[in-house]
Amino acid sequence: MNGRLYRGIITGLNEAMVVDRATHDRLIAEHPSSVDVLKPFLRGRDVKRWRVQFADQYLIKIESSENKRHPWTGESRDDAERTFATAYPAIYQHLRPYRDALIHRDDQGRFFWELRSCAFWSEFAESKIVIPAIVQHVEYAADFEGFITNDKTSFCITGWVHYLLGVLNSKVLWWYIRQTAASRQGGFYEFKPMYVSTATDCANRQPKAD
Repeated sequence: MNGRLYRGIITGLNEAMVVDRATHDRLIAEHPSSVDVLKPFLRGRDVKRWRVQFADQYLIKIESSENKRHPWTGESRDDAERTFATAYPAIYQHLRPYRDALIHRDDQGRFFWELRSCAFWSEFAESKIVIPAIVQHVEYAADFEGFITNDKTSFCITGWVHYLLGVLNSKVLWWYIRQTAASRQGGFYEFKPMYVSTATDCANRQPKAD
């Protein structure tokens, strides 16, 4: 994997930045620019063994001005907000009731409507294996559709998705990670990157060709 193991993103305020299908459709109907920033989103509970189960959740994905140039990048706070409201009027109106909470949240970009800085946005678009953070059973899933995932997941990028997924979901690797991962009450285990990385490194040792 060459170090390509990441934790999913933190919005700082899911009730504002994550919307359901009905809200997704309404925002696009109100203004077509909304489609540019509404991206399919996975939570930890949506990750099942072998596959993801998309629950019609969408992230308002507006990257931090530290990572991407927007029409408002470089403007003063008030000018930037006016520019954002013009560029994405439906999204802006959706976020207005949450304005104070968005401003005071810890995880944000340079402006309250932006997500926190993230250096690996492009990795979400790659074929990957998604891992829920807390599990009772082994539940690694393949994602070939470029979902963005939340902080209750981690994900790894590999050119051997099918092979690695088969090994990780095996009884042997389930036994292995239970020896290393932290346990919780009720038979749950924490699949944090620090634990998963040891299992994926072990599983990623492909057999030599004959």
